[in-house]
Amino acid sequence: MVKSMIHSGPSRRYRTLAVLALAAMLAASFNAQGRENSAGGGAAGAAPLRGLYLPNKKGRDLDFVKDLVARGKPLGVNMLVIDVHPYGRRQFVINPIVIDYLKSENFYLAGRVVCFQDGIDRYPVPDAELSLIRSLVEEASKAGFREVQLDYIRFKDGGYPYPLAKKYAFIEELLKDFRSVTDRQGVKLSADIFGRIVFNRDDYVGQKLEVFAKHVEIIYPMLYPSHFTGDYNRMAKPGETVREGLAKGNPRIAGTGAVLQPYIQAFPYYIGRSGTDLAGYVALQVKAAEESKSRGWVAWNAAGRYGPVFEALRRIQDGNR
Repeated sequence: MVKSMIHSGPSRRYRTLAVLALAAMLAASFNAQGRENSAGGGAAGAAPLRGLYLPNKKGRDLDFVKDLVARGKPLGVNMLVIDVHPYGRRQFVINPIVIDYLKSENFYLAGRVVCFQDGIDRYPVPDAELSLIRSLVEEASKAGFREVQLDYIRFKDGGYPYPLAKKYAFIEELLKDFRSVTDRQGVKLSADIFGRIVFNRDDYVGQKLEVFAKHVEIIYPMLYPSHFTGDYNRMAKPGETVREGLAKGNPRIAGTGAVLQPYIQAFPYYIGRSGTDLAGYVALQVKAAEESKSRGWVAWNAAGRYGPVFEALRRIQDGNR
């Protein structure tokens, strides 16, 4: 193809320009494909992202992280979500040695920023508070993470007397602003949402799937089956809860460029109705996420204890042999 373009040009100058243009196009295509594949689960045939959440203290403990990698990597764990600040504080604290080690192990890393712990309970939010959150997003985007993940970017659950349109508009402005920060650093922006948001169209916490999809690249619905209180069918069928949530959510973000990656439940809260142990409960959710059109999943255990997740992955691995 290059040879035919050279012979068709009217002069050496145009032939040279044609070759350079083709080379640039090929390089851009290659780099784009490389970015998609390196994100995991973003290209046909790519392995799904199998992620674990770590609280800040454990995410800074190199020995703990090395042990987690040694146990999880052979089972396909390839992603960690790490808090970039301690609980209840807006001070950026990470261990760069841990980040470098995980990158050397080819782990996909997301830095989690808690925007408003337990949700916004007063409005307008003081500018000084917004500046602290923005600083955390900026620091995380420069620290070696591939992605900055926003959590608790919502109003307080329970309903506050602010118009829903105002809540949506405020959160959208924040998303736009934070996206400008991550774009400058060349990292992805993502956000966590309540699991129920993929099932409803409007929610008083101010989270709307379509609003988030305009400004973030990955949306993490927290599809913990136990949190659908009163819906005993969903609580009893963890795999179907995850499957249904993704089936409801994916069509609503089609064409936006955003993708879903659910948080799954890796803690024993109200799992009794399922008739299985925690490892079995996790396995059902994992299989549902990986069989659905999603980027993968992230297991949530607030204490960072993932023995049942590893056991779930072993059972899945043994069942596929």
